[in-house]
Amino acid sequence: MFNVQTFRPHQRLRDYLLSYQSIAGNFSGEDRCLTLLPHFIQSMWLNLGTEHALYNVDQQEYASPAMLTGPRNHIGEWRINGETRLLTAHFRPGSWSRMFKVPAEWCNNHAINLYTLLGKRILSLTTGINECSSPEQQIQLLESWLLEQLTGNPPNNCDIEKAIQLIFASHGNITIRQLETSVFLTKRTLERAFLKQTGLRLKMFCRLVRFRKAIDYMLRMRHPQWSLLAHKAGYCDQTHFINEFRYFTHHLPHQFSGLLQAETDFVTFIR
Repeated sequence: MFNVQTFRPHQRLRDYLLSYQSIAGNFSGEDRCLTLLPHFIQSMWLNLGTEHALYNVDQQEYASPAMLTGPRNHIGEWRINGETRLLTAHFRPGSWSRMFKVPAEWCNNHAINLYTLLGKRILSLTTGINECSSPEQQIQLLESWLLEQLTGNPPNNCDIEKAIQLIFASHGNITIRQLETSVFLTKRTLERAFLKQTGLRLKMFCRLVRFRKAIDYMLRMRHPQWSLLAHKAGYCDQTHFINEFRYFTHHLPHQFSGLLQAETDFVTFIR
């Protein structure tokens, strides 16, 4: 359904970015309906195809040529056609806020028009990228632009990077009390900083880290054993896993497993 190329970021940007991706539709006929799974990251999307190549079903509008999405704690939906060409940068949790000083909570479960948010800064970038002849040149230009944003970028007053690392290391199975003790920040300070910098409340961030771990296992397991998967992903038991999965997807795991296999090209975009 898609041709997807993934690129590693420049060494100086790896504390901020997970990856770049060039995504091109390779089908004809009617638009396809695509499911956006819940995720804890933010992504910058540049639509290099036709003007109405991508329709945001949640917001009932065609996507801007440049937009910022995520994080999201529920399923979303896009309609996309075969002429779609996307260039995207996937940011580590909290990194967009650190780089641009824009609260991440503004785009929780929502897509923001970057022309409105960044004005001329993003306009010159998209103009240049549209003149490039290859994904590699486009990525190089985008990366140069992002490196410029780091110049004179002061640190946040409250750095939650260590707390995020601890949450990832525990696959989301860590208490707020443990985080307070480890990073020497109060519960109130942590919760405020997480909402501003990641766009998610602290407990929801932990739940999403655990959910995404379960999704990774589901993609790798040909015939999932639900009790084993629940244990590996860090859930108390199979019932806990099923309840959480239904909360995030509105499906039971066995109902959703087939969709994950059918939509692999899409759900594995974000790496």
